[in-house]
Amino acid sequence: MAKQIKLLNEKGFSLLEVMIAITLFAFFVTAFLTSQGYNVSDSQLSEEQLMLQQLCERKINELHFDPPKFSNATANLKETKKFEEKEFENYEYTLEIKKLVIPDFAQLFAQKDGTTEEARESYEGNYFNENKKGNRNSSLEKTVFAELKKNIENIIWQARITVTNRDTKYSYTLSTFLTNYNERIQLNIGF
Repeated sequence: MAKQIKLLNEKGFSLLEVMIAITLFAFFVTAFLTSQGYNVSDSQLSEEQLMLQQLCERKINELHFDPPKFSNATANLKETKKFEEKEFENYEYTLEIKKLVIPDFAQLFAQKDGTTEEARESYEGNYFNENKKGNRNSSLEKTVFAELKKNIENIIWQARITVTNRDTKYSYTLSTFLTNYNERIQLNIGF
């Protein structure tokens, strides 16, 4: 009997305690490994986005340093090409060039059904007939605006670059304005 009592007083773990400890350990190891897997996945995605952004910025800078010849043929240009470097063989870029389009005079000042009812109500009076009250010369302003619009539309062009990884199908897009330095500003306003 003394021997049995001595065995009960010995310190140690029961089978149930060992099973609980193993279960908790397995749960925490699984949670840790899962979170590490997500971290690696997020890190790869961030690296991919950074690479796409850098390639887009590179192509935008190339456009600024060596702009294309602007003409009616390049007015709605859209072309897709591959990168020439070996390390970027999985990437392609799409270049889109468009002429800048400025709304007409009536749309800017919400007159003569140029825009929505709210825009028309936000401006009190009729802009085109204010030369009696406000000493505005609307025909002169329209002429100046038309010349300004024509000059800006000929000088400033819109460009958009989209770089795509052909394997992952991830893409990144940047837009910019390009200046046509070969175009002359026209100041022919007849009075």
